[in-house]
Parts: sequence; C-alpha cells; structure tokens
Amino acid sequence: MERSEQVRRKGPILIGSICAALIFLAVFAFLYARTTPYYSLYMLKKAIVNRDAVQVLRYLDTDSILDNMAKDVFARMDNKEPPRNKFEQHMRTAGRDLATQLLPQLKTQMGESITNLLLSYNDEQLFGNLRKATVFALSVTTNGDTAFVRQRGKDRVSFTMARSPEGHWRITSINPEEMKLLGK
Repeated sequence: MERSEQVRRKGPILIGSICAALIFLAVFAFLYARTTPYYSLYMLKKAIVNRDAVQVLRYLDTDSILDNMAKDVFARMDNKEPPRNKFEQHMRTAGRDLATQLLPQLKTQMGESITNLLLSYNDEQLFGNLRKATVFALSVTTNGDTAFVRQRGKDRVSFTMARSPEGHWRITSINPEEMKLLGK
C-alpha cells in the first residue's frame, strides 16, 4: 500500500519535470533558431509578401550591397583590356571617382526604391510563388559572422549575409550573375 502511494506522489512530479524540460528545450530551440540565417531569410520573405518595406530593409544592408556592386563593376573594369593611352586611363579614373561620389545618394535612393517597389508592384503570380517558396531550398554555409547562400544544387553563391549587431542576419552582397537570372 505504501509503495503505490509513493508512485502516485512521484507521478505528478515526474510528469511536471518532463513538461518543464520540454518547455525549456522548446524555448532554447526557438531562441537559437532566431539567430540563424534561415530565420532571417524567412522573415525577409514574410516582409516581402506582406509588403512591409521597413522590415525588408531590416534584412537588406543596402549600403553594403551597393558598395559590393561598385567593387564588382570596378573589378570587371580592371579585368578588361588595359587603357590604351593616358587619356583613356584618366577617363577610367574620372569615371571611378564619379561613381564613388554618387554612391551615398544611390544608397538613399535604393531604400526609397525598394519601398516604392514593394508598395506598387502587383504581380500576384510572383507573390503566390514567393508564398509557396521555402527557405530550406537554399543551402547556407556559415563561417563565423558571414553566411554564403546558394540555391540547392548550384555551385555559385547567390548572395552573402552578415550578422548584424542586433543579432539577425542581413544580405550584404548579391551575385550579379544571379541578378541577371532574376530579370529573365
């Protein structure tokens, strides 16, 4: 008789302990998941579908994206044939200087353009496809505070992300070859 009373007393304690452990594990898993690039990509997708420009800009580092695009353009210019004469060399230098001076204005305009695009774009098929899309179709390789994102099955990096000081991840550079594919 005493043995069954002990089991009855331990039963609720054991069940309560298991429930507390499961709740603790669920909270820990949720807090961890919020710090992954996958969660930031999910939130970016959700912000685009909801047309929430403020949230979209939270996950896009437009300054870094433009800086990296400019570096790409300058690198491609340098890889082309060298200048044939002094005049051509000066013109390239002037073009580079002009582009560098325009970057701050372009950064401001890019944020405004993204906002306007989200509010005015009305392609229901695209938004329908985006609603169905899953972030797990992407392959994310994390290296410290940097993440390289590829489409599964592709070797080329589609874009790069960096961890922000607030803890979420932001897209910092986009592969220009992938941008061409989006335009098609």
